[in-house]
Amino acid sequence: MAAGIDPAFLRASDLFENQPEEVLKAVLVQGQLQEYGPGEVVFRQGDEGDRLYIVKSGALEVLASPRDAAEPIPVAYLGPGEVLGELALLTGSPRSASARVPERAELFTVDKPVFLDLMKTLPAFARNLCLVLAKRLEATTLKMPRGSKQLQGNLRYFDLATVIQTLIGSHQTGTLAVTQEGGKSKSRIAEIFFFKGNIAKAKVRHLTGDDAVFQLFQSPLEGDFSFTGRQVQEEEVQADITMPAISLLMESVRLQDELPLLKERITDPDHVYRQKASQLDWQDADTAELAAAVWSRLKKGASMNDLERDVPRNSYALYRTVVTFLDSGQVE
Repeated sequence: MAAGIDPAFLRASDLFENQPEEVLKAVLVQGQLQEYGPGEVVFRQGDEGDRLYIVKSGALEVLASPRDAAEPIPVAYLGPGEVLGELALLTGSPRSASARVPERAELFTVDKPVFLDLMKTLPAFARNLCLVLAKRLEATTLKMPRGSKQLQGNLRYFDLATVIQTLIGSHQTGTLAVTQEGGKSKSRIAEIFFFKGNIAKAKVRHLTGDDAVFQLFQSPLEGDFSFTGRQVQEEEVQADITMPAISLLMESVRLQDELPLLKERITDPDHVYRQKASQLDWQDADTAELAAAVWSRLKKGASMNDLERDVPRNSYALYRTVVTFLDSGQVE
């Protein structure tokens, strides 16, 4: 029994936001509040769908096992007010995914008999459930936002790429920030702004735009993250991202996979490279500006660590440029 709990978290849920006070009280009296610590499994894929879960605080990680993978992988994160398990209660199907708590969470649970009784005895609850399911179907079909997410945690427990995919998949508008302890205060080292499920603007340390997003996948961040949803008019958006969200993620993963191959060619990031040729010879017009910037920096000698500090481009782009110089005999 969870009576005496402030029902504010239920009102933050799309399943209960329009329910009258007496419905919320009935739900609280018949439900249970459970606390979970880092890594605790809530349920596993294939388990019986025997209860409904509502996140009161913290976050819940949803994992699924692709057909070609033995280990489940993170596919989404749910934050305060979000609901999991209502479809399994309605259809009787087994759990289609697993759920675990990355860091910590309070989950309010409603057992299946209680859920079905609420459906039967409280018409307002049943009507709102139908409305919620219809809105979710509409959001999936029309790519409309499925409510405003609130997510936060420490990146020791969360996969940042999956956090980003979750925000894209739920068509969110708002800012994802990553902070680190720095002396007496926290410093913000990354900030990504989402608009209707697309990444519109990004800054990671000294990198901006596409390069900032690419670097997130190439050099994982440490620290605390938080996402805050907010309403923004389209004319207020000042984008510096050049690709649609899915294309950006696909390119990020490709560069992430190819970077280790380049690092096999340059095993010492502190080794200093210098110009060997008398002038730059570069054929690719799309990357000519980057090549010129790296070439200029190599005039006095520079290591890969120097280039990553001084040239505002992602690691893959810098390593690829230097490897090309080495292959053509322009640097030593």
